[in-house]
Amino acid sequence: MKTDENKLKKITQENPFRVPEGYMEGLTSQIMKQIPEIEKPEAESISWIERLRPFIYLAAMFAGLGLFFRAVTFLDDADNTFATDTLLVSSNTPDFSLGITSNEALSDDDEEYLDYLENQYTAALIQDELNSEP
Repeated sequence: MKTDENKLKKITQENPFRVPEGYMEGLTSQIMKQIPEIEKPEAESISWIERLRPFIYLAAMFAGLGLFFRAVTFLDDADNTFATDTLLVSSNTPDFSLGITSNEALSDDDEEYLDYLENQYTAALIQDELNSEP
């Protein structure tokens, strides 16, 4: 047992890893000799059209969107009249100069229906006005 303890003490005092003498002195220079020098590539020149290309695409996109919205509004308003409100009720009043009486133009049911719609629309407008005020 004593011999094992002596061997253990002897091993812990010695460094088991050894490097040959003079190895670390020339290591850096040897590594630098083996590495080839890297040449920096020259930057390619970018033409002005390649620099402007993203801006041209951006302008084309906005022009396309503008034409799209213009076409949509043109197709919606074929008669060139703009609807100010979608809830407006239009009533077709008879033209009395043609000799048409109101009984012939609108029946009682139609008049009741138009009165009802007008009352509902008026109530909705008043409610919107009351809700929108701070």
